[in-house]
Amino acid sequence: MPALSFSEALAAAVRIEENGAAFYEEAAQQSFDPSTADVFSKLAALEKEHLKYFAGLAAMAGAREDHFETDPKNEFTAAISALADRSVFDLGAGAAGLLNGRETGGQVVRLAISLEKDSIVFYLGLKNALKDPQEAAKLDEIIKEEMRHITILHELLKKQN
Repeated sequence: MPALSFSEALAAAVRIEENGAAFYEEAAQQSFDPSTADVFSKLAALEKEHLKYFAGLAAMAGAREDHFETDPKNEFTAAISALADRSVFDLGAGAAGLLNGRETGGQVVRLAISLEKDSIVFYLGLKNALKDPQEAAKLDEIIKEEMRHITILHELLKKQN
């Protein structure tokens, strides 16, 4: 598997956040419960904030390839590439396409939790591959926020059961 460049990893991160926002917007539209729809709408807004961060990094990526760790055994880049190629990160299909409108509220929340977990794993790999400690710290904040999303979703799941 060819090495994933810093700019390619950032492009994948941008797409992940686009997919996350689209997924939550679709989930909000399909929700019959106004409070659940509100939670999904807020999560969509948070994903859009993450998108801005990654898009800003991606805009400068060409000059920043040196901020990505060298990976002679291709371990980080192979893992990041594999995650980016998996179904939830299908850069063509998009996460909103995972919903068909027939899911229960609990199924949507469980899927959202799974997507958040996959995002965290992807971002941990990306963070480990960053040399720049300031960018790694910023990415760590996004990882923590994604973890808070899981907590919010777990609370939502409890209410639905």
